[in-house]
Amino acid sequence: MQQNQWILDEVDHATKQGIEVDVNGIHYNRKTSARLSRVLEKGSYMLDYEGDMAGHIVALHIDLVGPSEQPSYKSLRCTKIEPKAGKKKRNEKK
Repeated sequence: MQQNQWILDEVDHATKQGIEVDVNGIHYNRKTSARLSRVLEKGSYMLDYEGDMAGHIVALHIDLVGPSEQPSYKSLRCTKIEPKAGKKKRNEKK
């Protein structure tokens, strides 16, 4: 089972209801369904439902979710810092 099968199920339901669907700004149709499953495997996606003034869903937008900027740090993992040669640790006696 695919990781993003729930998105494909939601797209299928929306198209059956006559709701317009776009993925990253590109209009989706049934002819591109196999391609959509390959696209969805390449990242994390967010579904955004668009409603009209009466509260009915009229469009489904699927957008790739990712950081807006690359982090300035290399990693969140702590690294062990070795003491410099010649300096004694606080606990060591002179």
